[in-house]
Amino acid sequence: MSGVKVSDVRSPFDLGSFEKYIEKSSQQGTTFGLNVPKLVPPFQVKQFDQGQSNPTYLLTDSNGFRFVLRRKPSPNNKLVSKSAHAVEREFFILKAIQECNRNASKKVPIATPYLLCEDEAVIGYVFYLMQFVDGYMVKNPAMPHLPPDKASRYWNSIMDTLTAIHSLDTDILLQHLPASHFPQFQPEAMKKAKGTSYFQRQIKTLSAVANKQSQVVDPIPDFARLCEYVEKNAPSDPSKKALIHGDFKIDNILFDPKRDTVMAVIDWELCTMGHPIFDLANLLQPFELPNKLNLLLYHPDVTEIGIESADSKKFVEEKLKQYSKLLGHEWDPSDPSNNPLDKWSVGYVFGLLRLCVISQGIAMRMAKGSASSAQASHFASLYKPLSQLALGRLNSPSSKL
Repeated sequence: MSGVKVSDVRSPFDLGSFEKYIEKSSQQGTTFGLNVPKLVPPFQVKQFDQGQSNPTYLLTDSNGFRFVLRRKPSPNNKLVSKSAHAVEREFFILKAIQECNRNASKKVPIATPYLLCEDEAVIGYVFYLMQFVDGYMVKNPAMPHLPPDKASRYWNSIMDTLTAIHSLDTDILLQHLPASHFPQFQPEAMKKAKGTSYFQRQIKTLSAVANKQSQVVDPIPDFARLCEYVEKNAPSDPSKKALIHGDFKIDNILFDPKRDTVMAVIDWELCTMGHPIFDLANLLQPFELPNKLNLLLYHPDVTEIGIESADSKKFVEEKLKQYSKLLGHEWDPSDPSNNPLDKWSVGYVFGLLRLCVISQGIAMRMAKGSASSAQASHFASLYKPLSQLALGRLNSPSSKL
């Protein structure tokens, strides 16, 4: 467990132009959040080590106030996939969640969004500003550096937070999402998409992205076969629309070490309406990866979690049951089989498939010289072995825990 790490800027932006923009009384192409602090240039800038997709920076103003700038990796006309770097959507989702939190019985902890600038002339990229949450990040889901009782409280808060996300009133949420950035949530579009599931829509998107990326780097092995499995076995969407984070994992959560609770969930760029099992599969994925891969991912930590461990299997079962209890209702009462235990294998394979596409994307950006993370080369090499791991589940006689 550690504080969020920053280092010198690896992917620069036009700081001088940004400071002039902040000082202007009228800011063209800007959408403001509900609470916007007064920012006083000049700014000191560091870049977060976390985040391969969208470069993210910690800025400190002349009064010592810290805030976060998150931008796209390239101008819009040079992006391979606009949907994969949609910081605009991330801003509006955070703002809409803020609105939902006002009257929600279970509030979703987020960083407060300050403003969105869609004018690329300012720093060369679309960007948004948000609150800096001074929390602690846990990289290893086994939490080996924490006492067992503290780790248990962290995990209880994680599961409570996930059910809060999936319990948000999506009718209210949709009212606060602009049609220009969320055309898929407009009545006519939702009517057309009614016959397709979240997983089918995601496979279509991932296939398009992977095909473009494969023009620059090697293709993902057995990609078509994995897609076919997910499409054939995926569950239907819940009868009531559910918001999913889209990348819910241990290192996208910031904790309060004094209260042992979640302070904020970060990295919402892949958030959408969909099936909650994907968030669950993504969160619990490390417990079903080979231990050898976990040792690589969490180096220098030593961890025993993995698919070979009976304790890992038991932990996953416990968390799925805890989730169902905390959620307090079935995803779809008309389909009793539409639950985490019965559909677990599909979520697991899809999670690996999506991870393959992300890894391949990092490899492509490395090939083009635009990867932003200090650990980019590490993740860029994973998509081939991950595809083989997913293929192994297809050949397994067991389809659930």
